[in-house]
Amino acid sequence: MYRKSIAQEYYALAVNEKGTMPVMHMDESNAGIVVSGIMDFILNDVITVEKKKITVIKELPNELRHLASLYTYLKDKPRSTEKLMSDYAVSTGSRIKQLLTEIGESLLEGGAVVKKAGGLFGNKAVYIPDRSYKDALAGNMKAEVAKDEISPHDIALVYILNKTKNLNQYLSKHEFDDLKAKLKEMKKNPQNKQLGDMINYVVDLTTMLMACIIIVTSFN
Repeated sequence: MYRKSIAQEYYALAVNEKGTMPVMHMDESNAGIVVSGIMDFILNDVITVEKKKITVIKELPNELRHLASLYTYLKDKPRSTEKLMSDYAVSTGSRIKQLLTEIGESLLEGGAVVKKAGGLFGNKAVYIPDRSYKDALAGNMKAEVAKDEISPHDIALVYILNKTKNLNQYLSKHEFDDLKAKLKEMKKNPQNKQLGDMINYVVDLTTMLMACIIIVTSFN
């Protein structure tokens, strides 16, 4: 199947049948959108991350135009990963809402979702993934991580789903443990340094964002 960006695929796999992130871990799930977008930028050489400082080094590719608001935010001025995460920390913020809408609209253009009126009062747009697309994507992801050679794209996708508590509906704990063991062996090869760095980015960014969510929500 034709693959989309990490952010688009994460969105399609994370949202429920109502087109919203799971209620029990909504902030964590929305956090995954931000981390997914950052990973798309890293894998497409749009940004660099050095000593927790994010620098834009390339114009936004057309295939990532659904991440335009996140790109503009990063390009506006140098940002630390801590600042990024605090600014996008809660699901009620305008920044995360705009990013979710951009991704939802991009999936709508590709026929991967349907757009409906949703929310508590039915006054906001929600994007509900097409069931056949979602099932095919989940099956494809599962097949890819079972291979000996796993793409950075799929590694990032699986790790973000796991960190945001959205993976167990697609991979069992045993399958994920097998994947971690496989990646541990792969990382021993010096040629796989980029892979190891990428996994560390995912874990560090997601952990940092979870901490920001706890801090911000505790003051609300």
